[in-house]
Amino acid sequence: MYCPNCGQNAGDYTKICPACGELLDNSTNSTEQTQPANNIYTNHNVSPAPVIPQIPDYKVQSILLIVFSCVLCCISCISILALPFAIVALVNSNKISAHLVAGNLDLAQEASKKTKMWCWISFGILMGAVVVSIISSIVFFSSNSLQQIIDQYMNMYDFDFDY
Repeated sequence: MYCPNCGQNAGDYTKICPACGELLDNSTNSTEQTQPANNIYTNHNVSPAPVIPQIPDYKVQSILLIVFSCVLCCISCISILALPFAIVALVNSNKISAHLVAGNLDLAQEASKKTKMWCWISFGILMGAVVVSIISSIVFFSSNSLQQIIDQYMNMYDFDFDY
């Protein structure tokens, strides 16, 4: 369907033009109102309602990514880098419901794809931060630097242990 105001292709199930904001009339109610309603069983011109696909909003995933990036910041400071991407995912997930209410299915599907992309980016950064912190912990505990730190602490407070 094309917008009568600006000529932009607005999609088949869109109620509001995404380019100019014009309210589009894509209903067939005008022909049904002119027919006499003598017998309700003879009216075979009723078209079925368009099937609106289920569009995932990924809101739960983006909220969990926000929570985990804040909690895992205590373990590894690198995980805080995932927080802005999770916030962008949450903002895009809120746009999906607004587009669905307005009837813009094409824009809702596009926002859903962007939300999924931002969730995966945030998840990848979060998992990378966890892997880096595990590897650095293994390297730190397997090196002699931990033993040197313990010895300096013991000498500073005059602890004398034979171990």
